[in-house]
Amino acid sequence: MAYSSDVLIVGAGVGGLSLGLRLARQGYRVRILQQREPALPTHRPEMVQPAALQAFAELDLLDRLKVRTLAQVDQFHFYRIGGGPLCYVDYRILNHPYPYALIVLSPQTKRLFLEALREHPTVRIHWDTRLTAVMRKGKQVIGARAMEGQREQEFYASVTVGADGRASRFREALHITSRIKRYRNSFLGLLVRRPMNCSGRRFGQVRYHLGRGEMLGCFPYSPTRLCLLYMVGTGDLATTAGERLAAIGRRITSIEPDLEDSLENVTDETRVSRLNPVRVRAASWVSDGAALVGDAAHACHPHVAQGSFQAMEDGRVLATVLESCFKRGDFSASALGPYEEMRRPVVERLQRVADEYAWLWETKNRALLWLRDRTFRTIGSRPDLLQKIAATEAGIDIRPLSVMERLQAMGVYA
Repeated sequence: MAYSSDVLIVGAGVGGLSLGLRLARQGYRVRILQQREPALPTHRPEMVQPAALQAFAELDLLDRLKVRTLAQVDQFHFYRIGGGPLCYVDYRILNHPYPYALIVLSPQTKRLFLEALREHPTVRIHWDTRLTAVMRKGKQVIGARAMEGQREQEFYASVTVGADGRASRFREALHITSRIKRYRNSFLGLLVRRPMNCSGRRFGQVRYHLGRGEMLGCFPYSPTRLCLLYMVGTGDLATTAGERLAAIGRRITSIEPDLEDSLENVTDETRVSRLNPVRVRAASWVSDGAALVGDAAHACHPHVAQGSFQAMEDGRVLATVLESCFKRGDFSASALGPYEEMRRPVVERLQRVADEYAWLWETKNRALLWLRDRTFRTIGSRPDLLQKIAATEAGIDIRPLSVMERLQAMGVYA
C-alpha cells in the first residue's frame, strides 16, 4: 500500500514532533513513522530550561507542561564532594520572562506533543513502523519504505525528515557520514523518595556534587520525590546489577547521608535508567528532498541540559524554511540549506561548551581538580561571570567564555 503526504517524519523525537505540530498548524499533511520502543524505566530527569519554556509558550503548550510538572527550580548549587560549597547559579538574575527551569521525566515532553498532535486531522502517526529504505527519483528523496507491523508500505512525501535519534537509520540510509564521540562515563538515573528529615529548601533546588572523577546530581521532581543522576565509569559497569546498585547506593549515601532511607527500595534494575552520553556531528543536515533534526544531526552531552530545546529549535527553523520550499516547489539541498546554515553554528558552539563541562567536571587529574574548584569559587564571587554562565545554561546566550573571561574565572586576571 502507498501513502502520500506533504511531509514525512521518520522518528517521533521531540524535534520531529514539534516540527509536525508547527506544520500541521499551517495546514500541511504530515505522517510520522515510529518504531516500537522497548519498555524501559524512565527515571532520568530532564531540565526544561528558560529558553525551552519560551519555546513551549510560543507553541501554546507551556500551561499544559506546567500542569504535569511539580518541580520548578531557579537555583543550582555546586558542592565539592567532601569539601563544602563551590558556588551557585541563580536564574532570578536573568532578564528573561521565564527565570526558572522545570524538572520533568524524559517521556513527558514527548507525550505532551503527541497529545497536541491528536488535535490535528492532517497528522497521522504510524506506530510499530520500521524504516527499511529511502525512496529516490534520481538524486531526489521522494519518501521511504517501512515495515508497518508485518507488511512493507511505501510513504511518499515532498520532503522527508529524519528525527530518529543519535543512531539514526534514516541518516545512514541517506549515506550521510557522521563523527560520533562516545564519552568515557555513563549516568544512572534513579527516582527516590524525598528525605523526610530534611528541610524542604535543601532538596527543593538542584544540587550537583563534584569529586575526583565522580558526580551526583539531585533534582526535585515532586514534593515527595527526587531524581538522582549518578555518574559511573565504564569499569564500574562490569559488576552484576545487584552488586553495582548496592555499591552505588553506599557511595551516594556517603555523599548525601540524608538519602540513605530514600535508597532502600532501589534494589533492582527496573528502578534505574541508564544514559550513555554521545556526541553526533553529521557531515550534512540536508539532502535533496530530506533533512535531519535533533540528535540525528547533532546529539550533545547532557551536561548542558538543552537537548529537547535544540531539537525544538530545529523544528522551528526548518518549518520556516519548508514554508518557503512549498511556495517555490523546490525541496533541493540548496533550498533546504538555510536551515542548516542557521542552526549548525549554534549547535556546534553548544557542543564545545558541553565538551568543556565534561572535561572539567568529570576529571580525575589532581591539578585540574584544583583548577576546577578554584574556577567555581571565583565564578561564585563574580556577578558578571555568574550572569554569563546563567545565560549559557538557560539556553539564552550560548557562547563559550572568552579568553579574558576564562582568565578571570581562574583568578589569573582581575
